[in-house]
Amino acid sequence: MNRIPITRHLSLSLLAFALLSGCDHGDTADQEHEDDHSHDDENSLIYTHYTDQTELFVEFPALVAGAESPFAAHVTRLSDHKPLREGQLDVVLEKDGGAVARFRVREPSRAGIFTPGVIPRDPGDFDLVIVVEDDSLAARHELGPITVFASESDIVIDQPEGEGDIGFLKEQQWDSPFATRVVATQPIRESVPGFAVVEAPDNAGAELRAPEDGYFSSAKITRAGSSVQVGDVLGYLIPRLGEDVDFGTLVVDFETARADYEIALKDVERFERLIETGSISERQLAEARRDASVASAEVEAARARVEQYQRGNEATGISIRSPVAGVVIESNVHVGSYVNEGARLFRIAAPDKRWLEVRVPERYADSLATASGVSFVAPDGASVTLDPSTGARIVQVDGAIDPQSRTSRVVIEYDTERGPATIGSRFAADVFVTAPQDRLAVPRSAVIEDSGRTVVYEQTGGEMFVRRPVELGIADGPLVEIVDGLSGGERIVTEGAYLIRLASAGGDDIGHGHAH
Repeated sequence: MNRIPITRHLSLSLLAFALLSGCDHGDTADQEHEDDHSHDDENSLIYTHYTDQTELFVEFPALVAGAESPFAAHVTRLSDHKPLREGQLDVVLEKDGGAVARFRVREPSRAGIFTPGVIPRDPGDFDLVIVVEDDSLAARHELGPITVFASESDIVIDQPEGEGDIGFLKEQQWDSPFATRVVATQPIRESVPGFAVVEAPDNAGAELRAPEDGYFSSAKITRAGSSVQVGDVLGYLIPRLGEDVDFGTLVVDFETARADYEIALKDVERFERLIETGSISERQLAEARRDASVASAEVEAARARVEQYQRGNEATGISIRSPVAGVVIESNVHVGSYVNEGARLFRIAAPDKRWLEVRVPERYADSLATASGVSFVAPDGASVTLDPSTGARIVQVDGAIDPQSRTSRVVIEYDTERGPATIGSRFAADVFVTAPQDRLAVPRSAVIEDSGRTVVYEQTGGEMFVRRPVELGIADGPLVEIVDGLSGGERIVTEGAYLIRLASAGGDDIGHGHAH
């Protein structure tokens, strides 16, 4: 629905409309002139028209041959619903597809408002077109047939009354958070609510544990939040050698550790081949890689014990090195810390992958078997959808209910380019549980409670709105299905609906008329 007919009872009215404008008749130069007379609403025409780029709301007196009709053309850029602040506007009278007369202003008289003076030469029936251009857009608004009358006494206005009983002026729209959208059928999915936490993936990054009993030396220890590369030393562990330890035993331990490491590496290689065929899970591969990392640390620990025995130097330490590049998200030691074998020392997250762990209330747990993705508003305010279309995937769905929280868990893996990277971030999220279906839907921001009813506000003219009670269906993240109350094609308020509600409570005269 690109064109909205006249709305009589909310007219700009052009009262005391003094304007300065330039006009071109064909290719003539701009001409400044002043119009200081008033115009009767009964002889005014009002149009609202949309293109993909702009909204035009224009009103002007009926056209009379040889007489000037001052136009008040409000132009809104639909990309941000703000006034067009520069550019030119042409009012064109066409016949048989060709321009008969053109009236131009080369800039708005003020932000968003162009005020050309139109003086048609000949009476007759024409097609009215308004063209708007600036450096970034070119919009052609075809307003349809219009009559140029021979005299004022011949004027007959045959423009239908438009629906709408709530006024909200263009200037108010421009100065407020405000946006509209045409209601349309679109693919949506049912979702269930949950609470999400950003985690480091189990299958990316590394977990480093103490290969031996010992304590950390005075050398610098890497702290949480630090970025590391493969091979970077995170700290030095000084092992404690027992009194009964002999050199031969240490050498045997070293060789055993090295053999175990070689076996672990072969297991990783075998699992990497198997995962390509789907024979094993990614968790099994992650466990194999983790075992290899532990085996590598045990080799180094055994080597360090041999070197310590040979040198008789207790300060000889085991260097704890990062096996991967990433960010240290956990550091559990400090200078002088004594740790037992197997204690977790450091945890490193890969920089490019994250897991989103979503806890869903028990009453929705049965629907999670078909979970396909998630949507949420990130801590920075961005709306995010993570599903196969964005490269995300479900890696785990818990079949059991956590007895403490009475929730079930869904885990989604995604690239940090697509979603939040800060581990530990928490926010509400909606989990998709059905396949997309084509349904009539609107943004949730368009729906408000008004006098006990669920409603949206339809824009029926540039400054006119009407309240539409609606019945809602399934929710799909930022979208909600409309079961009843809209049929599609309506232009509704998606941002600023509460302002329209306030305007509706302001009385019949709110917004009636404004001066230019």
